Order: sequence, then structure tokens, then C-alpha cells
Amino acid sequence: MNRDALEHAIRYIQLWLAERYEEEDVPGFVAAVAYKGEMLMNEAYGYADVERGIPMRPDHLFRIASHSKTFTATAIMQLAEEGRLRIDDRVVEYIPWLRDHEDSRWGNVTLRQLLSHGAGVIRDGLDSEYWNIERPFPDTDQFIREMTETGLVYDNNTQLKYTNYGYTLLGLVIEAVSGQPYNEFVLERIVRPLGLAHTFPEYRPELNQPAPEELVTGYTRREPKKRLPIAHVSTKAMSPATGFCSTAEDLCTYFTAQMVGSGKLLSDESKKEMQRPAWPMLMPGGPRDTEYGLGFVLHRYGERQTFGHSGGFPGCITDTMVDPKAGLVVTALTNAIDGPAGWIVAGIYRIISFFEEHDETTPAQIWSMFEGSYANLWGRIRIVATGDGLRTIHGYGWDPLLMVEKLAWVEDEMFKIAETSSGAPGGELVHFHTEQGRVESTRYGGAIYWPRAVWREKMAEQTRVSF
Repeated sequence: MNRDALEHAIRYIQLWLAERYEEEDVPGFVAAVAYKGEMLMNEAYGYADVERGIPMRPDHLFRIASHSKTFTATAIMQLAEEGRLRIDDRVVEYIPWLRDHEDSRWGNVTLRQLLSHGAGVIRDGLDSEYWNIERPFPDTDQFIREMTETGLVYDNNTQLKYTNYGYTLLGLVIEAVSGQPYNEFVLERIVRPLGLAHTFPEYRPELNQPAPEELVTGYTRREPKKRLPIAHVSTKAMSPATGFCSTAEDLCTYFTAQMVGSGKLLSDESKKEMQRPAWPMLMPGGPRDTEYGLGFVLHRYGERQTFGHSGGFPGCITDTMVDPKAGLVVTALTNAIDGPAGWIVAGIYRIISFFEEHDETTPAQIWSMFEGSYANLWGRIRIVATGDGLRTIHGYGWDPLLMVEKLAWVEDEMFKIAETSSGAPGGELVHFHTEQGRVESTRYGGAIYWPRAVWREKMAEQTRVSF
């Protein structure tokens, strides 16, 4: 992977995210990119707590919810490597009270099926109001009572049925085999060996306090004209499914360790087994090239095959995906229940792929001077200098590359729109007006665009003009 192209992409990503924060109604977010274990970007936007006016920092902690499943699956595989269990063992061998369940199908459920969400287990129990903060998350005794009253929803080993209760059972298996509380086992075997100083398997009240370890405040959707803060709660017995808290940097370190060849956490054979598709995942809106392995979501962004996990907790939506072939980890952490974490990760990967394709050689310095974000009354364009010339990028919403135009050099500071869509001013001229090596404005197909900072100053005056 061309390092110059990657660093060029990172600069563009930072610009894109800063502008997206200005345009979107989100309290805040953190986005990070690591390359072969090196943090290339770890940027914070907005507020960790709106009411207290606390700006978001890169080291703020988030509830990372179902990222927790990757830790639980890793712990199971560690025990398997030690010969203390086999992932094709039946779960009743480790949880005896399931032997007497009225639903005899429980006797056939294996650890592998729980890991891959193929066991047919109910997702969140018969009363999942803890997700609405209307009741506490179940403790172990309550969870056992609920499970003894609940049969399988589907026959095991027939389809993917995502389940937090299934991963809660895996936590009990880890406790039964290791003789340790789940939280202590994952701290001892995963968190501490990797030096994840800001990762915790469960919420603790002291994480509410100001720095150094401060948990973001999570927010509702707009209800109806403002977002409301959501109380922090413990996940109790469900920590193995959804309890973890972490930072963007710690997640980059952790998922780098999950790459084959890292020499950390597990053998490469175990990692390959976990990162191999077990079931297709049916996503809203139809197929999206998404599958599930053993504790990992597997997703394809174009030609880029990734593994990782998302997380949804009351007030925090998060996503981390790894491209092991490129050595990349991308994570996005948001503190709103409708936060755009998945869109951020997808956008970052799309931008990186664009610069990989078009930035094979370092752009000439003379083209780089034209780079920037320009705006007028109708919208914004971004000019980037790639290895084969200038490109104009139009991005709308969370699609950072909705339309890309190629500019051909004519003379001096004059270009022509050489490649574009039918409705755009194809074949027309683009002229950059510069002073002392800095672009003051550009006339693009007849319309003037100003550097973003200049446009902000002009906007109020221009909207009051009458002719």
C-alpha cells in the first residue's frame, strides 16, 4: 500500500469529517485509523457532554456494546487452544442446568453455534426493557431463571439468529471452565496483556468522573426538538455480550492484535477459524455482502474484505472494521443512539480506496496548491490533487464520493472539466484565481466558488442581497 497515498487520504478524511460534523445533528464522535499498528489518525469532533460543555477528546471512553462479543469469542478460543474445551462441545456439558430444560433441543446446541449466532437462541429474553432503561439488566440468577423459561426460537444450526442471550451463556461457560468471574478472566487474558489501559469489560460509576478516564454521555434521538441524555447502567450478567467500554486507540490496538500474523492473543489457525464465514447476515434493504464468523462480522467494502464488529448501546453507536490484507483498522465511536458510526467507517474506507486508485504517484506540488474545500450558495466542492491530475469531489450526506469529476489542465491556472455526469458543466472551464500562492476563488463552469472560510464570511451578506 502506497504510504503517501494513505497519508493523503487521511488528510482528506479529516477535512470530510470536520465538515460532516458541521452539517449533521450529532453530539459528537471520534474516528481513528491505524496502519500496521501505527495510529495515523485519532480525531474527536463535537461534545462528549453537551449540557456540561465538555468537548469530545480522542481519549474519551464509549460504551462499545457488541464489540464485547469479540472479546468473549477470543476467550472461548483461548480455552480451546489450551484443551480445556472444544468449540464443537455441547453447551450442556458446561451449563448443567440446561440439561433439564423443557426444550430438549438445548441438548444439541454447541459452543460453535452460540459463537456464530446459529443456535436459535432468543435475542434479548422475553422482557428486553432493560434496553430502554426501564428495568435493570439481568443479574446471573435472573438470567438463569429467564433462560429456564425460554425455549429455542428456531431449531439449532439452521440459520443465523443474532442473540445477546447466547453470548451471555458463553460468559457462563468461560466462568465454569476457568473458575474465574468472566470480567476478571478477560482482563487477565486479553485486556492487560495488550496494555489496553482504557478498556473495561463493564461500566463502573467512577468512569463518570472527569479525566483521566471519562465516559461520554450518551444521547437519545431528537425528542422532538432536542436530544436527551441517557443514564449510565451496568449490564451485569450480559457483560460478555454488550458490557465493554473502550477508546478508539485501544480498539485499534486490540483489533490489530486480532490480525493473522500478529503473534498475539491466539494462534493464526484460531484467528482464521473465527474470521471465516459461518452464516450470511440479512441486512435491512437487502444483501450487503455481510456475513458472521465466530464472534466477528465479516463485511466487504468494494474489493476490500474486512472483519470486526459494530455496537449499539443506549446512547452510543460504534463500529470497528479491519482490513487485514492492507493492515488497516478503522473505528468510529458516536455518543447518540442514532449515531452514524457505520457510515463513518464505510466513508473512510471508500476514501482510502479512492486515493489508492488515483494517487499511485505523488502529485506535483503545482497541483497540490489548488487542493481545498470551496463553497457557494448551492453547495460545496472539494478539489484534490491526485497522481494523474486534479479531481473535483462532490459528496452529499454520508457518501463522500457521490460524484467525482476529472479536470484536465489547459494552461497556467486554467483547467477543463474533462469527465463528469451529464447534468454537470462538462467541457467547460475552471479558473483558479490565486494571490501569493493561495487560491482566493475559483470560477467553476461559470459559477464562483470561494474557499470555505471566505464563504462563511460572505454568506450572511450574500443572502441579504436583492436585485
